[in-house]
Amino acid sequence: MTNYQHTMKRLNSIAIMVVMSIVMVTGLTACGDDDKDQPATSILLRACSIAEGAEYNASELTAVTLSYNNVVSVTPSANITLNGTKCAAKSSDRMGTDVIITLPALEEATSYTLDVPAGSIVARNDSRASAAAYKVNFTTKAVQHSINIEAAALTKKLGWGWNLGNHFDTSSGEDGKPTPYGYWDNATPTQKLYTSLKNAGVSTVRICVTWGNYQTGDPWTIDAAYMAEVKKNVDWAEQAGLNVILNMHHDEYWMKIKEAASNSTVDEQIKDRIAKTWTQIGETFKAKGDFLFFESFNEVQDGQWGWGDNRKDGGKQYRTLNGWNQTAVDAIRATGGNNATRWIGVPAYAASPQLALENSFALPADPASHIMVSVHYYEPTSFTLTPEDSGGKSEWGHTAAAGKFAAGSNEEHVVDVFQKLKKKFVANGIPVYIGEYGCVMHTTSRSNLFRNYYLEYVCRAAHTYNMPLCIWDNNSTGGGNEHHGYFNHNDGTYLNNLESLVQTMINAATSDDDAYTLETVYDKAPK
Repeated sequence: MTNYQHTMKRLNSIAIMVVMSIVMVTGLTACGDDDKDQPATSILLRACSIAEGAEYNASELTAVTLSYNNVVSVTPSANITLNGTKCAAKSSDRMGTDVIITLPALEEATSYTLDVPAGSIVARNDSRASAAAYKVNFTTKAVQHSINIEAAALTKKLGWGWNLGNHFDTSSGEDGKPTPYGYWDNATPTQKLYTSLKNAGVSTVRICVTWGNYQTGDPWTIDAAYMAEVKKNVDWAEQAGLNVILNMHHDEYWMKIKEAASNSTVDEQIKDRIAKTWTQIGETFKAKGDFLFFESFNEVQDGQWGWGDNRKDGGKQYRTLNGWNQTAVDAIRATGGNNATRWIGVPAYAASPQLALENSFALPADPASHIMVSVHYYEPTSFTLTPEDSGGKSEWGHTAAAGKFAAGSNEEHVVDVFQKLKKKFVANGIPVYIGEYGCVMHTTSRSNLFRNYYLEYVCRAAHTYNMPLCIWDNNSTGGGNEHHGYFNHNDGTYLNNLESLVQTMINAATSDDDAYTLETVYDKAPK
C-alpha cells in the first residue's frame, strides 16, 4: 500500500467515525424527551407605534403597530378591542415581527384604551409561545372646526329668538273649521308686542301658523282674511326690526306621514297640497327682504314622536318627509322674487336632533344653496315639559340630587348633541337653528333654580356651537306642565317676573365674551 493509499484510508476511517458520532447524537436526541420539554420561544413586545397617554388627531390615527422580537401571528380567537369594540389585526408581511391593528373611526376629544389580551399574539413557528397582555391608553384632540362665514353670519343675525306660540298655530284638526274658542293663547298681538320684543333684545320671532283650518278643498285656497292677519304680524315684526321665521305648523293633521309612507297615491295627494299651500305663502311674501325666513314644517311624525313605526318601516317615513321637504322648497323657489334665494329651514323627522344626525335625513336639493336645518331641543322632557307627571323630574345637571334628574341627559348630553350638529352641518356651511327650546316654570323655588340653570346652559352651548335658538312661549302664567310664559302676547310686557331670566338667556345666546364659557356656567350650578 502506497503512502497515498494509506493516507486516504485513514481519512475515510475518520470520516466514518464523525458520521457515526452525528448519528448517535441525533439518535440520542430523538430518543429523549418530546419538544414540549424544550424551552418555548420568548415573545417580547419591543415597541408600540403610539405612546401611553399621548394625544393624537382622530382623523389621522387609523392603525397601531406592535413590534415583537420574533416572527409572530395573530390567533383566530384574538379579541383585540378599542373601548370594547373589536379590532381587526394581522401580522406584517414585511418581516413578520409586526402586528398591524386597524382602528375603528375615532371621535374627537375622547379617551381610548387599546386592549390586547394574553394569548392573542403567538410565535409563528411555536404556538406554545405567546405575548403577555398589553394595554395602551391615549386620547384624541378636540379640533376647532372652521365655520363657514355665511353660516356664521346667519347665526349672529338670528341671535336669540322667541316663539309666538299657541296663537296662529291653534288647530281644530279639521279643514275649513277654525276652532270656535279662538286662539289658544287668548291674545291679540299688536305692533307694541313686536316693538317691546325688539327693545328687550330679541332678534327673531318665529310665527307658527296652521293653514289647513282656513282651507276648504282643492285647490286649497287659504282664507284671505286669515292670510292678511298673518301678514299684518309679519309686517309689525319687520317694522320693529326683527327677523321672522314663518312656517307650516300643526298641519300634521292632514299630513298623514304613516299612511303616505305606505301609499303612493296618498303621498302624491299630500305633496300636491303642500305645493299649493306653499305657493300661496310664497306669492304673498316674495317681495319681503332677507329678514324673512321660511320653515317648511314643524314636527312631522306619526304621533309617537320618533318612537313609532318610523323605527321599523325600513326608512319609509324618513324618505317620505325628505320628499315633502323637497316639494316645499321647489314650490317656494318657483314663486320667484326674493324667494329665489330666501333661506328655508327644513326639519328632520319630529324635528329631532338625533334623527337629523342620521343618514336617513337628506337635505333637499336647492339651486340657491340656502337651506338650514331646524331642530327642537326639550331634552329631557321629564324635566322641561312634564315635571308634574308621575315620571317627572325636579332637578337637572351635575349638582342635582340622586333620583331627581333624568340620567344621561345632563350637561354632557347637551354638549354631545350640539357638538355633533355643528360638526355635521354648521362646519360644512349648513346653518342649524333650534326653532324651539324651553322649560316650563316649575312649582318650587329650588326646582326653578335648576330650571334657570338649564336654560342658561342650553343657550350658552348653542352659542358655543354656533346655533341660534328660539324660546317657546305660550303666554301662560304660573307653574307646572304647559306653563311657558315669558312675554305677554298682547303688548310684550314681561310675565312671571322673568325679565332677569330672559336677559340671562339673551346674553348666553349672543355674548362673544371669551371669559363667559360653558365652564363658568357649569360652575354656577345650584348647590
